Amino acid sequence: MMVGNDIAHDTRVLKMGLTLADAGLDVTLLGYASSGVREERRFGNVRILRVPVAWRLRDAAAARKKERRGLLNLAMDPSRRRALDLQAALRRREVESGAGLGPKARGGQIKARRLVARVRSGADRRLRTYERDAWKAVDGLTHRTPYGAQWRRILPEIDDYELAFGPVLDQLEWDVLHAHDVHLVGVAARAVARRRAQGRSAAWVYDAHEYVRGLSIYGPRTVRRRAGYLDLESEYVRAADAVVTVTEPLAEQLQGDHRLPARPAVVMNSPMLGAADHEIERTIRDDVGLAPDVPLMVYSGGVTAVRGVDTAVQALVDLPGVHLAVVAVPHREIAAAKSLHKLAVRLGVADRLHLLDPVRPDEVAAYLRTADVGLLPIHHFGSHEVALPNKVFEYLHAGIPLLVSDTRATAEFVEQHGVGGVHVAKDTASFVTAFQDVWARHAALRSRIAEDADLLTPFAWDRQELVLRDVYRGILGDTAVREPDVSTPLEGLREEPFVRNDRASVLAIGPANMAGQAWEWAKAVERDIDGVRTEVLSVDRGGPIQFQADDIVPAATYANDARWAQSLEARGLDEWTHALLEAGRPLFGLRHGRDFTGDVPVLRSVGIEVGLVLHGSEIRNPRRHAASVSWSPFADPDDELTARLQRQWEVLHPLVMAFDGPVFVSTPDLLEDVPHAHLLPVVVDIERWRSDVPAMEREVPVVLHAPSRAAIKGTSHVESAIRPLADAGLVEYRLLEGVAPAEMPAAIRDADIVLDQFTLGSYGVMAVQAMAAGRVVVGHVAQSVRDTFGGAVPLVEAAPDELRQVVERLVADRDESRAAAAAGPTFASEVHDGRRSAAVLRDVLHLRGT
Repeated sequence: MMVGNDIAHDTRVLKMGLTLADAGLDVTLLGYASSGVREERRFGNVRILRVPVAWRLRDAAAARKKERRGLLNLAMDPSRRRALDLQAALRRREVESGAGLGPKARGGQIKARRLVARVRSGADRRLRTYERDAWKAVDGLTHRTPYGAQWRRILPEIDDYELAFGPVLDQLEWDVLHAHDVHLVGVAARAVARRRAQGRSAAWVYDAHEYVRGLSIYGPRTVRRRAGYLDLESEYVRAADAVVTVTEPLAEQLQGDHRLPARPAVVMNSPMLGAADHEIERTIRDDVGLAPDVPLMVYSGGVTAVRGVDTAVQALVDLPGVHLAVVAVPHREIAAAKSLHKLAVRLGVADRLHLLDPVRPDEVAAYLRTADVGLLPIHHFGSHEVALPNKVFEYLHAGIPLLVSDTRATAEFVEQHGVGGVHVAKDTASFVTAFQDVWARHAALRSRIAEDADLLTPFAWDRQELVLRDVYRGILGDTAVREPDVSTPLEGLREEPFVRNDRASVLAIGPANMAGQAWEWAKAVERDIDGVRTEVLSVDRGGPIQFQADDIVPAATYANDARWAQSLEARGLDEWTHALLEAGRPLFGLRHGRDFTGDVPVLRSVGIEVGLVLHGSEIRNPRRHAASVSWSPFADPDDELTARLQRQWEVLHPLVMAFDGPVFVSTPDLLEDVPHAHLLPVVVDIERWRSDVPAMEREVPVVLHAPSRAAIKGTSHVESAIRPLADAGLVEYRLLEGVAPAEMPAAIRDADIVLDQFTLGSYGVMAVQAMAAGRVVVGHVAQSVRDTFGGAVPLVEAAPDELRQVVERLVADRDESRAAAAAGPTFASEVHDGRRSAAVLRDVLHLRGT
């Protein structure tokens, strides 16, 4: 089903979706994403998909129209018009000052120049006025002329819907398209034609919500635009496999106007029986703050001029003590609602007019039940004459009498069933008289509505959904559409995040890929969970250190290329089921901001599960670390690096703590900063790092130190401890920095002792790589980190002030050295070969294989 709104308040679309889902059909509701971001949600057993509509064709047509107009600057863009106005003001000031006439200029010369300027300025203003009035006259004549109206020429927004919805329809799997309202009949017909051209079965239903030929005229909806909509409907309606509408009179009109072979099925838009029994916290009387005995009229719905709500506001003058509540859809801040308030102020009744925001669709009847009279004062238009709006049934389900205008279908219904009164449309005096009559009979009318069990049953949704299912049996066959034992009520249902658990998982990780860990985690998941695919994005910041990834994007592209970001987002939202955002950074470049918070709602909007993964410096609190770790590199708060990292932490940490999804950290020490995080152990490819050459067999062992960031890895301590040993010939010392990842396996295999880090209190990727290679690994690791793995970390402990003595001991005691080296591969395999990490991601993210 598709509709040209955001679905949220469209009770007809929501109820129809639930009805067909109950009948065993797989239902997707496709609507317009007013947020500008594609969204996927779940509503009961119904999927809701919202996509942005760019309105490029509509806006381009408006721009061309402005460009064609304007002998002067009337059609210029606002900035150019302001510039010319400013220039004219400068010329006037120049004339006023007499500049340029010289010191001997006579007063007459100055007056003459001023006169010329005033004449010229006045002529310009008059010409603009003539032009504006001329175009206004042309527009007035054109707007009132229906003849020759073609939707392709005057309704470019219809093609905007095609551009937005068409590609989505081509990607989705469906058997039937249900086009709600006239705007999307062409989109549906063309999508069905494309599918049939591929040899696939497809059908479509037109759901006529209104009588297009008699649509009310207001605001931008002119007679000519209405004729354009009629042209659109006329072109496609006979191609529909079924037509559905909202009332019997409208069904009769549609069949006659379009010579349809069958009378459209009538599915009224009414609540289910018992809708007002829904428990809610506040009713309308609570919100306006009125005592139970104060008369309260209510109008609930759109408040455009043709809805006639101004008639009710004007009537308040002659109805002292009576209050009017207007539940304005979509909200009370729209211009039409504000106009009602201005009218009430002008009439002196503003204290008795209450503008309210709408409640959820399933709460309307229950919300309105404490009002006294429900209003429907609509004006006479063709569509209104044959319509029986859902407001009629919402009021009746709320148990309140009706006061309606004398539009044919609604007036006949009220008089036939004896549930209220009728007034002449747009006639305030008639409204007042009719209200007084209804109020005099108020108790009896409420009793009749409450006690007549047969009043609502024929019109309730419980009865309407039977008709809808029969329509679909006519298209799909009797066996495809079952009759459910129980219908899902709209009441109580809420939209929920859509989770893509109907397919094998596709996990995206990026954009940091620090030490190649995003890639290693991804490959571990693919090895251990059959059918799961991964995609790793990495930003290339230049230099020799670049780790393997599926997508390596230059830093400039990541930061500045909007087209690249948009393309990645479109593909990601279509393909991914899960996303891990690294280091607090966004995946889609800077499209939604400089941190992860902008990407999260975009990803979640289509049902993608989102998590964060943090590596180290971005989330480690320097101040906490300095206070708790003896050899912390952050002891000096005025150090440039420390100060920068502290500022970074103060920005990122609150965002991480506020994030309501899973958070992972790569090393145990980071749990001090993010206590609720899951430990995601770093991963190395054990076979890639394995060495057949044993360590500590050379007389002069090779000692290797390869820091990723010397300032926080304790390299200064390493230098002061090991350089003297190298100078004495006890060891061969190698300091490697900026070495490409491809060269590191050989470098580590050619070492005997690998020095990790000595100031952070943990161990990192290189330590695990050296363990896997069977090297002796030395570092400073806090006991809490060792305890995470049962104290079995085969890393020789050495505080910075002990490092020289520890290395001397290892060189002297080859048995101890070889035992430490021999324990490394086993530990690396058990903890860091990817199995534990894949299990963590599977269990926390609920990854699903084939």
